Amino acid sequence: MMSFPGEEVDRQLCRDAIFPIPVACDAPCPKDCVLSMWSAWSSCSHTCSGKTTEGKQIRARSILAYAGEEGGAQCPNSSALQEVRSCNEHPCTVYHWQTGPWGQCIEDTSVSSFNTTTTWNGETSCSVGMQTRKVICVRVNVGQVGPKKCPESLRPETVKPCLLPCRKDCIVTPYSDWTSCPSSCKEGDSGIRKQTRHRVIIQLPANGGKDCTDPLYEEKACEAPQVCQSYRWKTHKWRRCQLVPWSVQQDSPGAQEGCGPGRQARATTCRKQDGGQTGIHECLRYAGPVPALTQACQIPCQDDCQFTSWSKFSSCNGDCGAVRTRKRTIVGKSKKKEKCKNSHLYPLIETQYCPCDKYNAQPVGNWSDCILPEGKVEVLLGMKVQGDIKECGQGYRYQAMACYDQNGRLVETSRCNSHGYIEEACIIPCPSDCKLSEWSNWSRCSKSCGSGVKVRSKWLREKPYNGGRPCPKLDHVNQVYEVVPCHSDCSQYIWVTEPWSICKVTFVNMRDNCGEGVQTRKVRCMQNTADGPSDHVEDYLCDPEEMPLGSRECKLPCPEDCVITEWGPWTRCTLPCNQSSFRQRSADPIRQPADEGRACPDAVEKEPCNLNKNCFHYDYNVTDWSTCQLSEKAVCGNGMKTRMLDCVRSDGKSVNLKYCEELGLEKNWQMNTSCVVECPVNCQLSDWSPWSECSQTCGLTGKMIRRRTVTQPFQGDGRPCPALMEQSKPCPVKPCYRWQYSQWSACQVQDAQCGEGARKRNISCVVSDGSADDFSKVVDEEFCTDIEPVIDGNKKVVLEETCTQPCPGDCYLKEWSSWSLCQLTCVNGEDLGFGGIQVRSRAVIIQELENQHLCPEQMLETKSCDDGQCYEYKWMASAWKGSSRTVWCQRSDGINVTGGCLVVRQPDADRSCNPPCSQPHSYCSETRICSCEEGYTEVMSSNGTLEQCTLIPVVVIPTVEDKRGDVKTSRAVHPTQPSSNPAGRGRTWFLQPFGPDGRLKTWVYGVAAGAFVLLVFIVSMIYLACKKPKKPQRRQNNRLKPLTLAYDGDADM
Repeated sequence: MMSFPGEEVDRQLCRDAIFPIPVACDAPCPKDCVLSMWSAWSSCSHTCSGKTTEGKQIRARSILAYAGEEGGAQCPNSSALQEVRSCNEHPCTVYHWQTGPWGQCIEDTSVSSFNTTTTWNGETSCSVGMQTRKVICVRVNVGQVGPKKCPESLRPETVKPCLLPCRKDCIVTPYSDWTSCPSSCKEGDSGIRKQTRHRVIIQLPANGGKDCTDPLYEEKACEAPQVCQSYRWKTHKWRRCQLVPWSVQQDSPGAQEGCGPGRQARATTCRKQDGGQTGIHECLRYAGPVPALTQACQIPCQDDCQFTSWSKFSSCNGDCGAVRTRKRTIVGKSKKKEKCKNSHLYPLIETQYCPCDKYNAQPVGNWSDCILPEGKVEVLLGMKVQGDIKECGQGYRYQAMACYDQNGRLVETSRCNSHGYIEEACIIPCPSDCKLSEWSNWSRCSKSCGSGVKVRSKWLREKPYNGGRPCPKLDHVNQVYEVVPCHSDCSQYIWVTEPWSICKVTFVNMRDNCGEGVQTRKVRCMQNTADGPSDHVEDYLCDPEEMPLGSRECKLPCPEDCVITEWGPWTRCTLPCNQSSFRQRSADPIRQPADEGRACPDAVEKEPCNLNKNCFHYDYNVTDWSTCQLSEKAVCGNGMKTRMLDCVRSDGKSVNLKYCEELGLEKNWQMNTSCVVECPVNCQLSDWSPWSECSQTCGLTGKMIRRRTVTQPFQGDGRPCPALMEQSKPCPVKPCYRWQYSQWSACQVQDAQCGEGARKRNISCVVSDGSADDFSKVVDEEFCTDIEPVIDGNKKVVLEETCTQPCPGDCYLKEWSSWSLCQLTCVNGEDLGFGGIQVRSRAVIIQELENQHLCPEQMLETKSCDDGQCYEYKWMASAWKGSSRTVWCQRSDGINVTGGCLVVRQPDADRSCNPPCSQPHSYCSETRICSCEEGYTEVMSSNGTLEQCTLIPVVVIPTVEDKRGDVKTSRAVHPTQPSSNPAGRGRTWFLQPFGPDGRLKTWVYGVAAGAFVLLVFIVSMIYLACKKPKKPQRRQNNRLKPLTLAYDGDADM
């Protein structure tokens, strides 16, 4: 008796089991033919039976040994080695109906609509419709045929009623009220004044309802745009100066005054921009504070200069470039006073430009950002819009306009008939999100046995641009994958083998038909079903390591030899695997050998159990978690992650779970867990803030700024926030008016040429564009009437101050210099944070050095500052000129400065020799060594100093006619007498051919050249003396005579 795993147990345990029924069998005698057992029936060849098809199953057996020639039972023919039986005998359906999907529910006009709405499948329905589908007759393995081939009684329905959901038309709200036209007028206001209204969709169309075709936004121009009027104060001439009695000033009685301080008044009226007069309440509302109506004045006394009143200005001829003048004259005793005749202090003529009506508009500054109109966005044809439409479309950018008069002075932009801007259309491109395809189908499980993965993918269709929602992380072929674990039944695909063929003997014993050979069989991968292997599939679906052999060596026994059965399966190794344990298999003898035949071998084979060869351990393995799986059609939210349990063999191969289950191993892992996929959230921004006040009250560079903030940061794969969170727009250009001092007049000392005196200056109204490099231009004072007279930050206006006119020989201080640049305290280019300082000074002018002790000291003033920079300072030097050069300190911005460079690092500016070169014809060389001028050579002392410079010796070359014929050379003899230079007595001296720099001196080359010429001359003379002379001809003597005379210098010639 055997237990389920195959172990023998006590027979009593099997008393309730069914005893196997004995089966008759034939045992071959010696030398009989031996056949194998019948193989198992093959799978059925067809799933049904018909006229041309019939299901069949086959089984076979093979010849294990041939019979002997004498007396043995012979082997049957080949047809007896195979049996066939019918299977799947039920008939096949040749023709059948095939249906298509149901179509869309269409309204059926033949059926009256419901009186009331009903609810079907959770949706409100209002009418009955019809659905249709296509039904065709199909023949197996052929295709569509005529409908008469299929039984009419089995024909499916082609039409069925359905309920239509209620049609939903587009519903919009009524228009809002028109926005109001601006009631107030702001100077420099831009754009056409419009009114707008809008409405919103409260129900989108559905189920064939009416589309939303009506506009959601309307605008119209204001019916009567308000004309912006500009008002200004007009000040009239000051009236005559009225004295203030001394008793009023001092609160005590006194005599009646005839000169001195007083008050004067003037009239002020309100004017429109075109010059027309209007009520004073308009200026009080729009033109700012009222100009001063009174001011202090002075009635000149007898010592003061007296003039007539200014005349009226001369008339203008209408030309913009014309000027007009007015005059006054000196009256009374002032005519005799020299100071009153000074036209610089007391001008008698004033000139000013005529009023000009010619103006020129010019664009200034950069363009603003592209600004979308508020309330409406114009989306151009062809632009893709996704999400928030207010962030893109057609907008406008602006550039400020400045208006100048004929004299180049900045004026109000309204004078150039401009609202202050140039407008230009611009485009803010709409963002386009990343677009991916739909998910592909899931792939097959990567493993045919155990746990694997299956994959699906999306591929990129369109990249994001203009700040659209980004793509998830893509691979190198622009795809994104989703991977989930999967489990394949290890028995779903199995190897199926056919029986072994008859052993084909290679070394044939022709007499006995036996020996060694090869036998083969077919091995196929089949899909396993509950009914057994069914369809042949690709081999890769089965485990290649488990593929049975398709051929093997075999031995065909001879007729008298023993024949045994095929080896049975190996027994299982006991666990854990150990080489001390064995497994075995057995075979049974079928035919006993004859007397002379080969005996039967041992019927049992054993082999040790080796780990991972024929013995394996098994254990559970858990796969990694899958990605978060959502419900169908969901893109984010709550989902589920899963993992798989796998049975893994000790060699790492996945096997059927039954191997682990049989061992009773624990499995306490959690296979599922909840998860969350973050939903993509687009960045949400606030509305733009109102435009800020202008950064400058006047000028060309003012800007208005508006900002927006992030109200909802983007999450996941949402659209990111744009970088532009701030927009700027130029302000309308306005002239900058201010009060400005004129230059001080010369110092005037009354009734004297020098000493203490006074100087004066005036203030005037000037206009500029607010930039530092703009030279202010004088305009009428009426433009500054509403500006407090604050000059250079000082409210105290000083028009006169004492001064000193230096007398001859006096010391005096010059005017204050301008403030220096802000200087910080820096180390290695880094500010130490002590703040900066600026300095100015007054220089002392000394006219007579004898009075230097009476001069004041130079005055210095300092003040703190915080706008300085850190500079580096470096010594610079020019090329040497003789023994000197210029050395200066240069700042890192290229400016030459005094101070700043370290004195200890200052390069030499002088390279004079020490001791100085006092010898005649000597000079100090670049190497700071005394040398001689050209044409002279150095005579050096024994200690290497220059003794004196001597003239280079000269070689005297005589002519042909010189009777003396000797050549004298100057030898190196001391040129002076010893008595004339007692200091040099007893000292050695010599000619020095090399200079201090180690190079040959010029006179050496001269001497060498002279010696060469002398040598050539001597050789020539020797040649002429040794050469045989020719007879002289007469005519030659005649020709030589004048040469001789000419050589002798005869003046008679």
